[in-house]
Amino acid sequence: MTATDEIPAPGEAAANSVAAPSASPPAEHNPAVPSPGVSAASLESLAPLDDPDPDVPGNRSFVITWLASLLFGFLGLDRFYTRRYRTGVLKLVSLGGLGIWWIIDLGIVLAGGLRCGRRPLRGFAQDKEIAWIATGLSLIVAYSLQVDELVRALLSGLF
Repeated sequence: MTATDEIPAPGEAAANSVAAPSASPPAEHNPAVPSPGVSAASLESLAPLDDPDPDVPGNRSFVITWLASLLFGFLGLDRFYTRRYRTGVLKLVSLGGLGIWWIIDLGIVLAGGLRCGRRPLRGFAQDKEIAWIATGLSLIVAYSLQVDELVRALLSGLF
């Protein structure tokens, strides 16, 4: 006898057990008893909420918004891309709030708070981890290359 012969399958356990003659059939065969399975309504509630219809043209991409915020956030490009023109102009004029608004907006984009209209950005659920990791690595590389001193030297040469 092997190990698989000793362990009965779930359906066999009820069939092999000794039951009284008046006992009702197992629950899986009785239509009056609800199935222990998961209902379709509860499965629908588990569907991802961030991308209900990817074919709607008004929805903007999370990856493009994130890259615009990371690379050109001081110019307000992320705000222009998500159709926030007034704050985009303010961010452009103030050069990203002298860097403070730029960093705050990058955090808002990474957290999923920046939306296009009232809808979340398309692809946020599947790409957010990669964006967080890439942002962290780019900050580490920029700090190790002393990019801040390079930018400061370039700006002092212009003014």
